[in-house]
Amino acid sequence: MPKKESIVLVCSALLVAGLYHEVVLWLFRAWLNNPYYSHGLLLLPVSVGLILLKRNEIYRAEPEDWHVLPLGFGLFLYLLGILLHQPVLLAFSLLPVLAGFSLVLLGKGAKPLLFPIFLLVTAIPFPFFESLETPLQSLSASAVSAIFGFLRMPVSMAGNSVTLTGNTYWIAPACSGLNRIMPLLSLTAILAYLLHGSLLARVFLLALVFPLALASNIFRLFVTLLIGGWYGIEAAVGFFHNFSSVAFFLVAIVLVLVYARVFKLRMSDIVSDGGK
Repeated sequence: MPKKESIVLVCSALLVAGLYHEVVLWLFRAWLNNPYYSHGLLLLPVSVGLILLKRNEIYRAEPEDWHVLPLGFGLFLYLLGILLHQPVLLAFSLLPVLAGFSLVLLGKGAKPLLFPIFLLVTAIPFPFFESLETPLQSLSASAVSAIFGFLRMPVSMAGNSVTLTGNTYWIAPACSGLNRIMPLLSLTAILAYLLHGSLLARVFLLALVFPLALASNIFRLFVTLLIGGWYGIEAAVGFFHNFSSVAFFLVAIVLVLVYARVFKLRMSDIVSDGGK
């Protein structure tokens, strides 16, 4: 790399570090303390891995005029976040800033860097996201009750509590299924990125994340209450409750893979060729 470009790169890195060090600390605190976004800690090495996977496609090209626009937009969001005292806006502004610097320095050769950068959008805490917890909690309780009612099993519901065979289960906020949505969205986005197929098929695959996450959670609650009816409430809320959370998340991932097959998405050649 020429000396001039090296100086520009170092100055850009120092500028980003100076502007965003507090934002990055805020993100890390959110990832450590917010159960809905703890997957953010894993997305950083995953993003690095995706860049390494396509490192042979990164090259230096002359930037086009519009390549400065993401950088300008990111800095605008940064100023807006400062004025409104909104750390979420500051965190979002980091993504177009990184993308803008990449495009300005590398031109269209920066394309393999863009998806790993914008993948981090799924790890930025949305301010309204947690407000979905209560309606999803009620939806889960209602859906589980409806399933047992359809099976003609004696079930009753009061608020977010479901009574089955004499045992009453409270569908807690943590059982709303909200904690599955963002991790599953991240994984599905990575899968769609690595697969060949039409853009519409990838969009459909991403659109399935929300219903699949909710369906897997409702089915998990159904099985948990069924275990409680068969073996007692202690069996339901003990080991099986914790184990089923992981197991049914894996079921959701398998369903995503099945739908990817249905949509005729196939593995990208880059997976096998990127490391050459």
